[in-house]
Amino acid sequence: MMIIFPIIILLALCAVGYVVVPKLPQLANVDTQHLPAEREARKKKELLLNRIEVEARAARERWQKRLTPLKGVWELAQLKFRQYVARVERLWRHEQSVKKRFEKSRLSETEKTDQLTDLIRAGESALASEHFDKAEEHFIAAIKLDTKSIPAYRGLADTYVAEGSNSEAEETYRFLFKLDSTNDAVAVKLGELAALKNNLQEAIEWYQQAALLNDSLSPRFYRLAELLLQVKEPQTAREAILSAVALEPKNPKYLDLLIETAILAGDKNLAAESFQELRLVNPDNQKLVQFKERIEKM
Repeated sequence: MMIIFPIIILLALCAVGYVVVPKLPQLANVDTQHLPAEREARKKKELLLNRIEVEARAARERWQKRLTPLKGVWELAQLKFRQYVARVERLWRHEQSVKKRFEKSRLSETEKTDQLTDLIRAGESALASEHFDKAEEHFIAAIKLDTKSIPAYRGLADTYVAEGSNSEAEETYRFLFKLDSTNDAVAVKLGELAALKNNLQEAIEWYQQAALLNDSLSPRFYRLAELLLQVKEPQTAREAILSAVALEPKNPKYLDLLIETAILAGDKNLAAESFQELRLVNPDNQKLVQFKERIEKM
């Protein structure tokens, strides 16, 4: 009995296989699309896909509209950037061209010195001929060639003085004095310009500076004494005019001012001695009588 049942089951399976297996190709060719449930599902799927495609197309159109201005801005930015790059490139090429020309035209030290000398001489000649524009042109060209050329700056400042441009002259002299703080002549020029502005105290300081730098020139002491008398300082003026007379003891102009200064300072002995000197040097001086009367009243 135990063996019979398995045999029966095996025979049944064989029978089923004999009937079903020949039918498998036919089952594979069955058109499931025409089945009612399958058709309904496929239709829903197509509708869904169509709706998704429509929504996607609408979204693309909306984003294109939004991005169109941005695209214009971006294109404009690109254009400006390209223009900027082109401008920079042109400037760079120009700079390189100028640099090459400068290198080709660079003068040797000897040529530079010769050209500088020629420009200064031309400026001095034009200044002497009162061709102030030409003189200024030559001196400025010399300064461009050598920015520390003392003769060029001095010539330019002298030109400004000659043509009455005192502000420009003062500025140039000041710069020149910074280049050479031992230049007593420039200190005198600045003193005179200060005096022209009626800035007497500044003028005195510049003349004192000049006297300290060079105490061998009597006219500076004489001018310093005049300025000191103008600011009512006869005692200091006396020392200044004494220095001038020590350098030129027979100068009647100096003796004249020495007598005047001595009287104002209350120094009767100095005034009397100076009077005698002036009487010997210049007996025809018309101020002798007046000086004698003032000294006697001291």
